[in-house]
Amino acid sequence: MLRILLLAVVALVADPAMAKLISGEVVRVKDGDSLMLYRPDVKRTSELRLAGIDAPELAQPWGLQARSALRRKVEGRAVRVELTDRDRYGRLVGRIWVGPTYVNAYMTQFGHAWAFDRYLKDSRIRAGQDLARREKRGLWALPPQDRLPPPTWRERNPRVSGP
Repeated sequence: MLRILLLAVVALVADPAMAKLISGEVVRVKDGDSLMLYRPDVKRTSELRLAGIDAPELAQPWGLQARSALRRKVEGRAVRVELTDRDRYGRLVGRIWVGPTYVNAYMTQFGHAWAFDRYLKDSRIRAGQDLARREKRGLWALPPQDRLPPPTWRERNPRVSGP
């Protein structure tokens, strides 16, 4: 049993998509789940999407507050990122830490984003959302008609949203 567990851990670590760690400085927060990261190792800025969460669009209720919360947490600060994927727009996708704070879970814990169920593999993000919902934090304090997940909101407001 121990041998199987060790092989599974080695397989995860050996997967370059799962094990790639980068660091840099957040130079701009675009919205509540994406930012621009200056990477000194490659001397360029990359767009990065926070893995496992989906923040409101800027034009929808709580969108500006979500962006502000992420800005307060990371803009101008050094971060560590565990890359997990690249999305359909070519953006890097990853788990972000500023100091000891796991930012992806922070965003759901304070009600600034939903757990993105389609790709969710992280129980800390789900636990954060559950806590925010119970305590009516952030977007969970909005009336139900204003608390639409971003895909539903984009479907109902096609002219307002964009890629």
